[in-house]
Amino acid sequence: MKKKENQRTKLTKTLLKNSLIDLMHKKSINKITVKELCENADINRSTFYLYYNDQFSLLEEIEEELLLNAREHLKNIDSDLNNLHYLKELLYYMKTNSDIFHTLLCRQENLSFQTMFIDTSIRNLRINLNLQCEEKISNYIFRYLTMGCLSLITKWFEDGFDMSPEDLAEMIFRLSDNAISIYNGSK
Repeated sequence: MKKKENQRTKLTKTLLKNSLIDLMHKKSINKITVKELCENADINRSTFYLYYNDQFSLLEEIEEELLLNAREHLKNIDSDLNNLHYLKELLYYMKTNSDIFHTLLCRQENLSFQTMFIDTSIRNLRINLNLQCEEKISNYIFRYLTMGCLSLITKWFEDGFDMSPEDLAEMIFRLSDNAISIYNGSK
């Protein structure tokens, strides 16, 4: 009985999450009502309130789950810039979840998610990439790498995945390697 409830809860939450992302394609989260969200998901409002306070708490859960999964992929990105395997995996993950990533990363009203994603990426770079330069310079390099990569990824989304994850990963690594080699070792 408990397993069935867990499955039902999981299904209900999935329907609500999909409904919110669907509605966010058309309008800002600020203009989406709980009533509209529930109608779109074909779920009763009282059921919605069993799990969430409002549409913002639902969005927060979506963002946290997405970041958690992205962190798992980012943890595995090897700092050896000749190893593309893990970046390709991350790009495949993002492409597989393109609907939600496009909505949260590419639209200006979702700056909180973009900021969290950038901060997570920079923290990961600091852990996995040992730059041989002063901290002031490394802060700029990490920011440049993260924002440059994010820009390439959002362009890739906007252009309908016009290149393979392998080709994009190769481009990111080549550009990153060049940027790092210019300053790595400078004082």
